[in-house]
Amino acid sequence: MKKPEHESRKTPRYTQIIDVDCRIDSFPDELMAVNMPLKQGESFRAKTINVSESGMLVNCDYSLPERTVLKIIIPAGEVTEEKFHLTVRIAWLKRNAYKLFGRYAAGLHIIDGDKLNIQKLIDYFKDAPVPDITDIPPGE
Repeated sequence: MKKPEHESRKTPRYTQIIDVDCRIDSFPDELMAVNMPLKQGESFRAKTINVSESGMLVNCDYSLPERTVLKIIIPAGEVTEEKFHLTVRIAWLKRNAYKLFGRYAAGLHIIDGDKLNIQKLIDYFKDAPVPDITDIPPGE
């Protein structure tokens, strides 16, 4: 008999895929940015996979070290009328088996952001239909 699944997270995660801009604010102090694919201040695109009150999962094409601080920009019109940003820290990063939405999955911990915007983001994810990834062409 299978045991009921227990959610080990403190806050529930909600799935929704949206495009976001990410800007590198800082790398961990002990690392030199010499061999990094991007430099401090540079930006890249990512796709959200899920979100909670304290974090989010995104997929992107860059391997960045844990503890890198990013600014995530949620575009205007997606969740709120105005764009807004969250400051996050990479908690973990792993290479995806398939490049569905990016080569890497990054678990992000939210370290700063307007509480009202975070709640609007959660509500948007919670109320949105779960995306059907079977319709997405390969390589997206």
